[in-house]
Amino acid sequence: MINISLRVCLQLVFLFFFTLSFYKEAFSQTKPNAVNGIWTDSNSTAFTHGYAIFSIDEQGKLAMTHYVEFNGVPMVEKGIGFYSHNTLNYDVVVTKPIPGWSPKGQHVLTLSEDGNTLRGYYKDEKGNTGPLVFKRLRP
Repeated sequence: MINISLRVCLQLVFLFFFTLSFYKEAFSQTKPNAVNGIWTDSNSTAFTHGYAIFSIDEQGKLAMTHYVEFNGVPMVEKGIGFYSHNTLNYDVVVTKPIPGWSPKGQHVLTLSEDGNTLRGYYKDEKGNTGPLVFKRLRP
């Protein structure tokens, strides 16, 4: 009788740990990064029709594409970098730079506490700098 009880007990323990491993797997899926999505460029009136798409993976690697019109002239930029501690830091290349500006630069943005604003600055290779503001459009 003791052998049967021990066997049943071991089976129950095995079943418990087996079920626990599936439970852990099901609920340990990482959520998408809070920045992933489409954002509108809210920088200034000189920049219109601006939309940025941000994608950040589980390791914090960031990719972005940004369409914007500067004084009516369309331009696209792409960026690669990293996200850590609510800060985006990435290098950008612009297809059509603003006159007098370099086609390469860097953006540094911080995610607001409510998760709906990215605010920071840009800096190009010639030393030009300025503010950047993006508002969440779609998660």
